[in-house]
Amino acid sequence: MLLNFLNIKNTLKNTLKNNSGFTLIETLVAIALISLISLPVFMVTSDIVTFTKKIKDLNRRNGELIKLERVLRKSVRGVQIPFWISNIELTEGTNAIRIPYWNGEAGLVLKMGIEDKTFKITTPEGTRGFKGYDGVEFDFLKDSKLRTIGLSINVKKIKREDVEFQCAFGAIGRDVFSEK
Repeated sequence: MLLNFLNIKNTLKNTLKNNSGFTLIETLVAIALISLISLPVFMVTSDIVTFTKKIKDLNRRNGELIKLERVLRKSVRGVQIPFWISNIELTEGTNAIRIPYWNGEAGLVLKMGIEDKTFKITTPEGTRGFKGYDGVEFDFLKDSKLRTIGLSINVKKIKREDVEFQCAFGAIGRDVFSEK
């Protein structure tokens, strides 16, 4: 029995000697390899996150511009100048404009302008505001007979590029314009 016990003890010693685990150098090499592989992966994922944020910001900005364009076109299309009026008087100011003949009536007006960093568009139907604008310039679109047929509106967004919209009036005299 004692011999059996000694035999087991020797076997156990040999097993522990043979399975001593990884050396310090092997462990350091493994850590270095993992670091070399994970650094580029981390950099790529960081770039992807940054790119995704830029795309989301661009999509939000484009969504705002689409809403603004829709409101501008609808508002300017509401201006219908009667055929007996040969020359309309448009009141322009700094960052503002006032156009008569909303829906063909001289007393109803379309007003657009900047107030407190908000681009406001006011019609008899109500007012819409778009925040974050610090300037707007208006120019008139003319036809071949040099009649004013619409507006060119250049809005200046804070910390962004300027955007220009060209919007036709709903009607000039007997000519009725429609968007297709």
